[in-house]
This record gives sequence, C-alpha cells and structure tokens, in this order.
Amino acid sequence: MSIIPFGIVCGAAASTAGMTPLQAFAMSWVIFAGSAQIAATQLFAGGAPLLVILATGAIVNLRFLMYGASLAQHFGSLDRRWQAAIAYLLTDQAYALTVVHSAQHPERHLQLHWFYLGLAGATWASWQLATIAGILLGSLVPPSWSLDFIVPLTFIAMVVPLLSDRAMRLAAAAGGLASVLLVLPLKLNLIGAALIGVAVGVSAEKLCAERHQRSRNARP
Repeated sequence: MSIIPFGIVCGAAASTAGMTPLQAFAMSWVIFAGSAQIAATQLFAGGAPLLVILATGAIVNLRFLMYGASLAQHFGSLDRRWQAAIAYLLTDQAYALTVVHSAQHPERHLQLHWFYLGLAGATWASWQLATIAGILLGSLVPPSWSLDFIVPLTFIAMVVPLLSDRAMRLAAAAGGLASVLLVLPLKLNLIGAALIGVAVGVSAEKLCAERHQRSRNARP
C-alpha cells in the first residue's frame, strides 16, 4: 500500500523535473531507493552538479549500512551472489518485515533468505510499475493529495509490533525524538537519530540484563 503511491510520486517528480521517461525509469531501477530518488530529483531540477547529487544520495542511504549489519547475522553465511541480490533489493520495507518475520518465526531461520527474496522481489516489481505509472500519469495527480504521506504511516504499522519490551520502546522513543530535535544538513539528523536509538536500546538491554542477574544472585 505504501510502495505504489510513493513510486508514483517519485516517477511524477522525475518527469516534471525535466528527465526523459527513459532517464526517469533508469533512475528507478539503478538507484531503487525512494528517498534518495526524491533528493536526487530535487537537486537535478535545481541544476546541482553531479557530484553533489551523488554525495547527497549516498548520505541519505547511509541507513542501509545499519540494515546490512543487522541482516548479516541472518545472511552472512550465504554465497556472494545471494548477498549481492539481497543488497540490491534492500529497502526499508523489506528489512522491517524480514526482521519482524524472523522474530515471530525463529524456526524458519534456514528459509529466511527465500522469504526475503519473495518480499523484496515483489517490492521491486511493484516499485518499477508504480514509477512507470507516475512517469506516464503523475501530472494528473493533484499535489494536494499528498500520496507520499502514506509512507510514514506504513512504517509506524511495521514498527509497532516490534515494541515488545522496554529496550525496544526506549530505542524507538529516543530515535523518534532525536529525529525531530536534531537539526543537521543533508538529512543527517535521521542517521544521528538512528544511532542514538540503537545506543539507547543496547544500553537499556544491558541494564535490564544486569538487574536480572543481580536479582538472581540475591536469591537464597
């Protein structure tokens, strides 16, 4: 539900920025990252140098370093071809739903890469089709519809099931608050907020484990 309107927005934005349909579609399957595509499109429309566009896209996508490090515990033993496919198809949605599935079904760990491939492959296909629709029909969609607003709503729906303990809730609260309060250029506030959320979650988890260990040792 979030991929289709977001893809339409990206396709329409690229088209109205002056790209040819082929250029807009090529950006979609080469970059395959909505937020980076939107940033690159805005800079392209403003006449920014290529180096600035590439640097901005790289910074916006820094979060995938954390995603990759997290998924390494599940896919680190696969061969390079699998890892390359997983890296190319990695999106926020694919990562979040894979982590949720892994937590809910630990007995399916050995088949997790097939789950990821089906999910991420369907996401890729939906994104490309939505981008094509945006390129061809995006000018007909009124800006007042704000279709891109469905994206954060989708992430909220994916994050809530993960808030099962105090450490996760503290991490989410700290990361969300930091993303609003931090003021950094090139959207670096999102990266900083993510690191703060990770630090708070890990610290809370260690503190809870230490308290549990002390209570066990105090028992007669």
